[in-house]
Amino acid sequence: MSANDYSLVGLAQNSLDVCTREVKQVFDVLSDEQNWPVLVHCTQGKDRTGLVIMLVLFLLGVDEEIIDRDYQLSESELMPEKEERLVEIGSIGLSEQFAVCSPDVISGVHSHLKEKYASVESYLKSVGISADQLIFVKKKLLADAP
Repeated sequence: MSANDYSLVGLAQNSLDVCTREVKQVFDVLSDEQNWPVLVHCTQGKDRTGLVIMLVLFLLGVDEEIIDRDYQLSESELMPEKEERLVEIGSIGLSEQFAVCSPDVISGVHSHLKEKYASVESYLKSVGISADQLIFVKKKLLADAP
C-alpha cells in the first residue's frame, strides 16, 4: 500500500476504482434532461461531491489548475466546523488530513485517471456510461459543445 492509500488522494482513487456503480448512477442522473437542474452535495462537499465535480470538470476539459483553485476555496468555508469534524473523523480512526482540502487531490485524481484509464472519458465509458450520455452532459454544460 502506498502513502496515498491513507489520504484523501487514496480515498478518491480507490473510490474511482471501486465505486463504479455509484459513478454510473451519478452520470445516469446528469444525462437525463428530466433531472435538471441538478444539485450535487454531501456532508463536507470535498470528498464525494468533490470527486463528482472533478469528473464533470475533467470531462468538460477544464484546466487542472482551475479545478484545484476552486476546490481549495472549500477549505475556508469548512473552517468553522473543523474542530467538530476532527472529533468525528478521529472517532473512526482517520487523521486530520481528512478534515482539510488536500492540495494534491486534484492532481492525484487526474493522474490516476490518465495512468490507469488513459482519460476521464475512457474511465466513464469503462463504468458503463455511454457516448450519448457524455455528449449530453457536455452539451448541457458547455455553451459551445459540438
